[in-house]
Amino acid sequence: MEGIEVWHAERPALPSTEATVGEMRPGLGYDPEELTLAERHFLHDDCRVTWLPAQSVDTGTPTQVPAQLLVLDGRVSRTWEPPLFYPSSNGLASGNTLDEALLHGMYEVIERDAIVRAAFGGDGSRPQKLDLSTVDAPSVRTTLELFDVAGVNVSVRRLPSQVAVPTFDAIIWDDALPVSFRGIGSHLDAAVALSRALTEAAQSRTTAIAGSRDDLGKKPYRSTGTPPAAQRSYESDRLDFTAVESVRISDTAEEVREVTGRILNSTGAPPVYVNLTRDDIGVPVVLAVCPGMRYKALH
Repeated sequence: MEGIEVWHAERPALPSTEATVGEMRPGLGYDPEELTLAERHFLHDDCRVTWLPAQSVDTGTPTQVPAQLLVLDGRVSRTWEPPLFYPSSNGLASGNTLDEALLHGMYEVIERDAIVRAAFGGDGSRPQKLDLSTVDAPSVRTTLELFDVAGVNVSVRRLPSQVAVPTFDAIIWDDALPVSFRGIGSHLDAAVALSRALTEAAQSRTTAIAGSRDDLGKKPYRSTGTPPAAQRSYESDRLDFTAVESVRISDTAEEVREVTGRILNSTGAPPVYVNLTRDDIGVPVVLAVCPGMRYKALH
């Protein structure tokens, strides 16, 4: 699915508009300065930008998003554009339905925002180490038991989330492969969020063992030792899993509305999305953009 998502972002089949930031600003419904900006950018109202059509998640109101934010085309070009926005796959998601893709994208944006807040702070909150013995979700307990049987150490922190969505940071390592692997998970249902974090960490470890990605680099094979994040146990701030606020919503459309509302209440701007779905492919693919949410280029 990740390959499908990136393929769509490399070649968006959408009409584009050329206009300055100042010309587009009144009709955007969000502040362009709240998007992910490039390092040493010089964004201002006179900058001429290529825009792609988007719409708000909550009302479907048409808007525009800078193409530079999402087009993942790494080819060398003869033309030059000033660095304004930071392109990334943050919020790029697919699903069986459009609502599934939107949820996947918004949850990913929430995860990345939480990572930045945990690393750099700024809002007075800090991660809390999770007491794994208090986890009462049967499916998650099974996963933890499998780690234990395999001799894999597990450390989990709950990350601060400005949108009040349970977000967990799982780190695993073992003596046979003394390299730390990380997984992040966000979901309204705390058990689902924790399960996602644990399984993503396991996936990262398996990928490194199998060498099945061509963009791994040397880091997974050279970074040995106990991970610093696991050493910071915050024993006085240990969190009981049953105390984590959790909401279970069975209807996907209703879950989209709930997550959208939490983002809007937190940032003051509605999340928007670019619909990258192509009729000739038939897989719903979107880029969820949440102005005001923070992001660091970790991926």
